[in-house]
Amino acid sequence: MATGFKEFHKTFFNKRILITGHTGFKGSWLTAFLSTYGCQIYGVSKNIPTNPSHYKLLKIKNLKNFKSDITNLKLLKKIIFKVQPDYIFHLAAQSLVKTSYQDPNMTFTTNSIGTLNVLEALRFLKKKCTVVMITSDKSYKNLEIKRGYRETDLIGGEDPYSASKGCAELIIQSY
Repeated sequence: MATGFKEFHKTFFNKRILITGHTGFKGSWLTAFLSTYGCQIYGVSKNIPTNPSHYKLLKIKNLKNFKSDITNLKLLKKIIFKVQPDYIFHLAAQSLVKTSYQDPNMTFTTNSIGTLNVLEALRFLKKKCTVVMITSDKSYKNLEIKRGYRETDLIGGEDPYSASKGCAELIIQSY
């Protein structure tokens, strides 16, 4: 096992990991990757977003699924308290710009309030839990710069999706 992968194994072996959005494209890859390190994986998703589904094609084993919408704080709290995670990877989102124009309310509720709900549920967890919150480079003001965006760059939001992710960034900073 390569040195870097030994560190992953050491970090995640026998740990409880909760992944929101585990049935999406990025979430399914993360779930498949982490499942090789001997951790206990719990996934939260309201549905399998596509057919055919990358998540289904991977046939991930040793995974406990919770069907829930991250906008439901009460249910999300129950899941987090039941799982008692050591790590949370928050990837659940409404991730399509076109859909954000068609349904901005749902986009903001999912991306901004959903992020708030994950953090709010964690506020009451009585154990240490490391959280990785995934937003988007679209949350930053588009300045046509050559380098990648940094967390110190200005928050932007020229469409509902980008603005909802910018709001999520601000919520994360406030916690």
